[in-house]
Amino acid sequence: MVLAVALVAVGACASSGWTPPDETGTRVTSRWSVFHDGPQIAATVVHPSAERSVGEEWIVLAVELTAQQGSGPFVVRRSDITIRTPDGRRLAVLSQDEFRGTYPRFQIPVERALSYLPLLDRYKPGRDVPCNRWFLAPPPGMLTFDEIPISSSQICSGPLAFEVPGGAQPGRWRLIIELEESRADIPFLLELSD
Repeated sequence: MVLAVALVAVGACASSGWTPPDETGTRVTSRWSVFHDGPQIAATVVHPSAERSVGEEWIVLAVELTAQQGSGPFVVRRSDITIRTPDGRRLAVLSQDEFRGTYPRFQIPVERALSYLPLLDRYKPGRDVPCNRWFLAPPPGMLTFDEIPISSSQICSGPLAFEVPGGAQPGRWRLIIELEESRADIPFLLELSD
């Protein structure tokens, strides 16, 4: 019952436009995306396959990152990024080898998620230096990196994929990015279809 009420409340907020930021600095910007405006980093998280992800062994997100004015540059490492499940488990981002090896399983969710980008330039304009680095790349693929320098003059973006043993459950998920001076804790919902 509580989950149903929470999903209705979030759905109503998402359909009415931007919600006020929550305690993490995150706003729901659509049914499939959130904008995080933290002290050190700004980010968008897109999850258009969320409804289809329920019960699946994988979660795929499209993510954009930029530094706040005056807080960068700094480095984000692949190992700094995890996802927290509704039941509290922390899951790591797939390695590039794992991502390429299982890519046929999530090619469509990756393409769908990436088709929603760019979004972050709507909220943080003026980041116009190209960023050609990311943690994962589809095959045959570009180069990938375990560390990405983030500055306030650019937006770095790409897919993040996570294996979810036992299958993804509906509820509140959180993308966590550990930074030197803060933590980006970005909540989003996986919803069941109506």
